Amino acid sequence: MGKKAKTAKGGPANLDRILSAASDLFTRKGFNGTSTRDIAAEAGVSLGNIYNYFGTKEEIFVSLLEKYEGEYFRPEQPLIKALSSTAFPDNIEGLGFASREVVEKFSAYILLIYVDVVEFEAKHVNKMFSRMRQGYAAALKVSPAGRARIARDIDPAGALMMVTWNYFNYFIMEKLFKVKGHYGLADGQAVKLFARVFKRGILA
Repeated sequence: MGKKAKTAKGGPANLDRILSAASDLFTRKGFNGTSTRDIAAEAGVSLGNIYNYFGTKEEIFVSLLEKYEGEYFRPEQPLIKALSSTAFPDNIEGLGFASREVVEKFSAYILLIYVDVVEFEAKHVNKMFSRMRQGYAAALKVSPAGRARIARDIDPAGALMMVTWNYFNYFIMEKLFKVKGHYGLADGQAVKLFARVFKRGILA
């Protein structure tokens, strides 16, 4: 995505404070609404200390996206665990609950993606999303019995993406947009309804 942070005096502790402050400010005020001086003040470091690590404010933004992306794809994360531990389509409900955990845990990352879309026309996150199909196809596990249950004209990797992103969109509305119960259902009921529709369609 961009340049890595420079090595500087103050070490990881200062860098962590800078990135944490930048994440908080960018997600609340946007990129253009946040100055490098604001980040320094929020982090409790000098403006010069920031420039020891980053040449520009955009480099801070890019470093944040890279940091969150690296954490997002770690094997211990809920969605990665759900994809790797159970086979599709038997894991549809599990994917729903894992999506809820991911949205809660990575709310700052998701908000930064929105900032990138609005203020940078998605130039930083476009590359990640363009690789998404490849990632889901690699993570897809389908048992022979599970494959026999999937209609022949359905692409399993595409279906897995649709399932997961529908759950994500639901929980983004619930957790980030704070539209509680927008389906008129509790989370568990919504997960089960989605699973019912995904598995059997809407017709009787």
